[in-house]
Amino acid sequence: MVAEIRLWWKDRRACGSLCAGVSLHSHTLHSREYLSFIPRYLKSIPLLAWLVRREARRHGMRGIPHAEFARAWWTPPLSAHAAWLLEKSNVENRLQRRAMVSITDHDNIDAADALHAREETRQTPVSLEWTVPFCGASFHIGVHNLPPQRAHSLVRSMNEYTADGPETLLRGLLEEVSGYPETLVVLNHPLWDEEDVSADVHWVALGKLLGLYGRCVHALELNADRPWRENRATIELAQANNLPLVSGGDRHGCDPSPVVNLTNAADFAEFAQEIRSGRSVIALLPRLRESRKVRLFETAFDILRDHPSHSLGWVRWSDRVFYKRRNGSVTSLSELWGRRQPGAVSGFVGLVGLLGGQTMRPALRWALAEKEASL
Repeated sequence: MVAEIRLWWKDRRACGSLCAGVSLHSHTLHSREYLSFIPRYLKSIPLLAWLVRREARRHGMRGIPHAEFARAWWTPPLSAHAAWLLEKSNVENRLQRRAMVSITDHDNIDAADALHAREETRQTPVSLEWTVPFCGASFHIGVHNLPPQRAHSLVRSMNEYTADGPETLLRGLLEEVSGYPETLVVLNHPLWDEEDVSADVHWVALGKLLGLYGRCVHALELNADRPWRENRATIELAQANNLPLVSGGDRHGCDPSPVVNLTNAADFAEFAQEIRSGRSVIALLPRLRESRKVRLFETAFDILRDHPSHSLGWVRWSDRVFYKRRNGSVTSLSELWGRRQPGAVSGFVGLVGLLGGQTMRPALRWALAEKEASL
């Protein structure tokens, strides 16, 4: 069995003997979320694509400017401490269990550094989500609980591989991080073809990655943000490769993870050993019964609304979106646009704000209702 998957709304009593909940895979303002995916999604939104092309023409560009989107990124709104507190409170208040939280920002451990500067969060695992280009595809590997004394050196080497390192570097890094007994190495959302390279290319690369380095991967991820049919296929992949599953919230907004692991482990190192030995209990929380489209829209609303208490003062969404100019300098969209926001952008943001308000929320949920594969 790859994992015991328990529906919290049905199996709460069966989970009673497990005293801790583990939140894995969430993001903070230290994550860079690149916008290179937008031109691909515009294909399914003709009106917005037309508005983007019109705005591009005003700046002397033809068509949808793919290269410009590739130089831009956004950051989630929560600080490291706010994200830790959100996930901790979810486990403690909703599940009535002791909480362990592992935050995995993209390709950096800045959140862990910030948390280790506080007494109450000093024991938080040093973790990240590592971007791994491989055989024409791209994979995300959650590396949890790195040894603090080696963490920064390892992350520098990981980023060197991501930038354009040789496969020998990948092999050495995977063997090293998986060799520490306290670490947990998870292949996140393994079936998601994020780069849109084609299903065939992604499957071939995934097969080769697991064939060559599967011994260095401790688990596959059951991801809260991916369609359930994809998660079912991930369960089958885990069974075929004799790997356990672990939960992954993949939280980018302000809603805590609706999937958590349950355990009796005293600390994260003990939990990692439990997963590595093949024992995993995953609880699916009631929020996961909500339409995935609704949950994704509400995340978009969190990203695009104002956050007056933002720890770095990035109140408006445009304060949290950045663009790298051709000369290498970086600016926020607020600085780039000044007071004049492009019409296509302001129209879209205004629509999301309208639909995300409390008045329209019931209608939105009705409109976006969908029948996912059964949980």
